[in-house]
This record gives sequence, structure tokens and C-alpha cells, in this order.
Amino acid sequence: MRLGPFFSQILLVIGVFTNPAYAGQVQERELKVLDEVQTQLDLQRQWIQYRYDISVKSCYTLFWVQRCLDKAYVQYVKENKAVRDQELELHDRKRLVNELQKDEKDQLRIAEYQDPKKVQERANNRAAYEEKQRLRTERAAELEERKKDAGKRSQENRQTSPLD
Repeated sequence: MRLGPFFSQILLVIGVFTNPAYAGQVQERELKVLDEVQTQLDLQRQWIQYRYDISVKSCYTLFWVQRCLDKAYVQYVKENKAVRDQELELHDRKRLVNELQKDEKDQLRIAEYQDPKKVQERANNRAAYEEKQRLRTERAAELEERKKDAGKRSQENRQTSPLD
């Protein structure tokens, strides 16, 4: 039995989105395509501006200048609105893809954080840190004790000195 191309594409997309290794790649490709669409829309917008500038310039050769300028502006706004509507849809899709990417990265980060090896490593690091802190406080207490006893020790050393 042969499946239609549409159905096989759906299966391919489902397979790609269920495998996390490919999902990020698909989203990256889609972002690249969306960026290319954005550059095309920018180019369209530049052409709209160019045509508007030309029509404004040609209006000044006519007798009814303001009427011509109004018509040119209405045409400019109409063409710009079409491009703006496409941009809004494009930006909505970009936001959705970026949100999917962020969710995927967050899930990977959570899974990595909950990895038993990482949990054990963090526990070991915490224990080592606490041990170092304990040793540091012991050394500081010992140093304070030695400072207190410094006068007494120096007296003892003077009394036992053979040079007296």
C-alpha cells in the first residue's frame, strides 16, 4: 500500500518532533527560513517606499498636486499594510518557534540537572566545601589560640634561652 506524499510528510514531521535531537535542527532551519522571508519583506518595503517617492516626485508636475499626493499616499499605505500583515504573521511564528526552542532547552537543562551523576557530583562538592570551611575555622581558632599564648611562649623561650 502506497501512502500519499502529504501523509508521509506528516509522519516525517511527527518523527522529527518526537526525537529531541532533530527538533532543534528543524527549529533552527525554520528560523533561517523566517529570516529569509523577513529580508524579502524588507525588500518589498523598500520597493514600496521607492515607488511612493517616485509618485510623489511626479505629482509636482501636475496641476492638482494635493490630490495626486493623497492618491499616492493611499496607495503607499495600502501596500504597506499588506506587508505589515505578513510581518505580523511572521513575527508570531518566530515567537512560537523561539518559545519552542526555549522550552526544549529548559527541558534539557532540567534533565541534566536531575541526572544522578550530576546530583552525586554536587553532593560531593558540597561535602568537600563544608569540610574545607570546617578546617578553615579550625585553623582560624588555632591561630587565635596561638596569638593568645604568644606572650607566654615568648617568656618561656626567654627563660630557657642559653644566652642569658
